[in-house]
Amino acid sequence: MALTDIAIRQLKAKERNYKVSDGEGLNLLVRKSGTKSWQWKYRFLGKEKSLSMGSYPALGLKEARRLKVESQHLLSQNIDPSSKKQQDKQELKKLHDGKFGTIAHDWIENQLPRWSDKYATKTQQTLSNWIYPKLNNTPVASITSRDLLDILRAMENAGVGETTRKMKGVLERILTFAIVEGHIDNNPATGLEKALKAVPRVNHQRSLSKEKIGKFAYKVHNDTGHPVVRLGLMLLLHTNVRTNEVRYAQWHELDIEGRVWTIPADKMKMRNDHKVPLSNQSIQILKQLQLLTGHQTWVVKSPNLIDKPLSENTFLSLLKRICMTKDTTVHGLRATASTFLNERGYRSDVIERQLAHVEKDQVRKAYNHAEYWEERSEMAQFWSDHITTELKKYR
Repeated sequence: MALTDIAIRQLKAKERNYKVSDGEGLNLLVRKSGTKSWQWKYRFLGKEKSLSMGSYPALGLKEARRLKVESQHLLSQNIDPSSKKQQDKQELKKLHDGKFGTIAHDWIENQLPRWSDKYATKTQQTLSNWIYPKLNNTPVASITSRDLLDILRAMENAGVGETTRKMKGVLERILTFAIVEGHIDNNPATGLEKALKAVPRVNHQRSLSKEKIGKFAYKVHNDTGHPVVRLGLMLLLHTNVRTNEVRYAQWHELDIEGRVWTIPADKMKMRNDHKVPLSNQSIQILKQLQLLTGHQTWVVKSPNLIDKPLSENTFLSLLKRICMTKDTTVHGLRATASTFLNERGYRSDVIERQLAHVEKDQVRKAYNHAEYWEERSEMAQFWSDHITTELKKYR
């Protein structure tokens, strides 16, 4: 006999749990504690199964019957209602647990061992400035391509086009991580670059022509700014290192007697220690710097701050003072050395190792750990001698 609400309310607890049928497999389980809950018995692939639907009176008789009809409809489509219920729970869990901020944090933690400190800081700052305010507490399962595109276009309108492109790539990698972790099935960041503005090609590594090397060195030598800045840029020119590797150089990294500068892995783009051979000229520059900063931490310290490294744009300011910004960038000086040394017949592997370029071929990378030290030391001296020869033409 079918149940009624009055009959259900009159059901009392007994010494043991018992069930009362509403027909077609729908039962009300009355526990000895007095609580009541709906269960539906059915068969799927020849096996008897039971689906828990909810507690009474939170789920009333009418709703229980409606859920039974929906479950019967699933059965007619060869779908197991119990499995469907578990799947829906998992989807709901993914929706609420997989927040963008949490997933981004986990992804970043995985990447940190291979990131430089500078790149990690810049990436997290961009996420904090642009992405987290909009998406931090948003479940990744509910993030759409439109959501991401709106943020990226706001970045474009703020004039950070190149950063926008890079952040699009970061978002795509974070959401790929979310796929692997089982939070989403598709990546809403895929293909968004097609909807972004084209970024004008900029030659960030404009290099000094070999005919102007002497003129450049002469102007740097005669700059009226702080001597630490002048010497720092000359050290960069002679050693072919990157700007940050000079800015963050510390005295304990330098072995002047051994004629070697060992830059620790955490300061290197390639995340390995990098040994730099020191020419006679490089050593003379370091001895002059030692008189100015040898009692402090940083080799090329800030002239304006106590025991702090040189600020990021100081070398660029020097280039502006000597009117050489149209001829080269600071980073472009490395390309100048590379071009000149290639033209003089030095092996490309040796030059690439000197510039600390990342070797993607793992076999070749292992071989290059020999570092071609003798060739590099001779090449460093040859390069410094060339700079000195060109400089003398302007004195």
